[in-house]
Amino acid sequence: MKKEFHINISRLRSSMETMGKVGIIDDSPGRSRIALTSQDKDGRDLFVSMLSSEGLDVRVDPIGNIWGIRAGRTDALPVMMGSHLDSVANAGIFDGSLGVLAGLEVIRTLNEHGIETEKPLAVASFTNEEGARFQPDMMGSMVASGCYPLEDALQARDDKGISVEAALKEIGYAGNDRLQASSYLELHVEQGPVLDREKIQIGVVKGIQGIAWWHGTYTGEANHAGTTPLDYRKDSLLAASELCCEMRLLAEKIGAGALATVGRIHPYPDIINVIASQTWFSLDFRHYDRTVFEEGKKEVEGLVRRIARQHGVSCKLEQVANALPVSFPLSMVQMVERHARKSGYSLAPIVSGAGHDAQFMHRMCPSAMIFVPSRNGRSHCPEEYTSWEDIERGTNLLLRCILELGCSL
Repeated sequence: MKKEFHINISRLRSSMETMGKVGIIDDSPGRSRIALTSQDKDGRDLFVSMLSSEGLDVRVDPIGNIWGIRAGRTDALPVMMGSHLDSVANAGIFDGSLGVLAGLEVIRTLNEHGIETEKPLAVASFTNEEGARFQPDMMGSMVASGCYPLEDALQARDDKGISVEAALKEIGYAGNDRLQASSYLELHVEQGPVLDREKIQIGVVKGIQGIAWWHGTYTGEANHAGTTPLDYRKDSLLAASELCCEMRLLAEKIGAGALATVGRIHPYPDIINVIASQTWFSLDFRHYDRTVFEEGKKEVEGLVRRIARQHGVSCKLEQVANALPVSFPLSMVQMVERHARKSGYSLAPIVSGAGHDAQFMHRMCPSAMIFVPSRNGRSHCPEEYTSWEDIERGTNLLLRCILELGCSL
C-alpha cells in the first residue's frame, strides 16, 4: 500500500468525451441530458454498461439513483464517490459527469493494480441534480438521504404535467434498492472564477451555501394596450419586472455574498398589444450563513407581496426548494487538504456557490468535496472547460482520499 498509484488520464478523458457525445441534438455546440428524458436514459445506459464492464454490482433505487459497488474485504457500508449525469439544456461535458466518471476511474485504477480495500467502494450518479425539469433540484440525493419524501418526489411534475414517477417508468429506471454509504466524496469543477483567477490547483470545499427556490404568480387584468390608461392598469408583467430589479437591490442590501435571481418569467397571454393578466416567475436566493439565509428568505417573500400590493395585483408564492447551508466535517476537509499538500498541489479553502449532491449526502454520512478550476468561471454552457491536467490532479487526489477512507475500519 506504500506504492504510489495514479489514475489513467487518457482513459478518463475518453470516458468523459464519450459521455459528452450523449445528448447532442441537431449538431448543437452543447449537449442536453435533461433529467429523465430519452437523452438522460442514453447517458444512464452508457454509465451502467461502464459499471458492468468493471464487474461492479449495479443497483438502482426508487428515485432512479444508480450506483455500482466494488466489494471490499468486509461487508461495511461502502465509501461512495459520485455526482450526476443529468444536465441543463445545451451544457458542457464537465459539470456533474466529472464526479461520476472520475469515481469510476478510481475504481478502474484499483482494479488494474489489484488493490483490495477493507470497505466496499461505490460510484453513484444521482437523479435530477440540476432541477431543470423537475423541482426540487438535487432530488436523488435528497430522497436517498431522507431529506425529502420519496412520495412527494415521485409526484413532482414538469411543465407538461408529466410526473417523476411516470418519467422513471418510461425510461426504465425505477428501482427497488436502497442507497447507503459510510462516507462520500465528490469531485467537481468549481463553476466559478476563483481558482482559475488565482491560479490555484485545488479547492478544498469547506461547505455549500443555502439555496431557496420559489415559484410565484402575479395575477392582474388583461386589457387593451392602446385603450387602457396607465393608472387603470393591473399589469402583472410590470410587477414581475419590478421584482427583477428589486431582487438585485435586496441582495446588495443584505450583502456578505448574498445572491438573488429571477430566473424565469412567463407572461400570459403573451400578446404584443395586451396587458399581461398573469405572470409566472421563479426566484432563487442563496447565502452561506444560516442566520442570514433564514432572514433573507423572509425578506424575499415580503418583497414579493409588497410589490403585488403596489401594483394592485394578487400573488401566489410556493417554495419548491430549501437546501440549508452545509459545513462539511472538519476531519473530512482536513483529509482532503492533507493529501493535496502531500501531492504538492496549490490549494485554497472555498465555499461552493452552487448546490451539489454532497449537500444532502452529508446528512447520511461524513462527506466532502474537491474542486478543480473552471476556465473563466464558465459553467452550464458549451464553453465550460477544465484542463485535463487539472482533472488529473483532482482525480489523483480523489484516489488518495478514497484509499484512506476505504482502507480503514
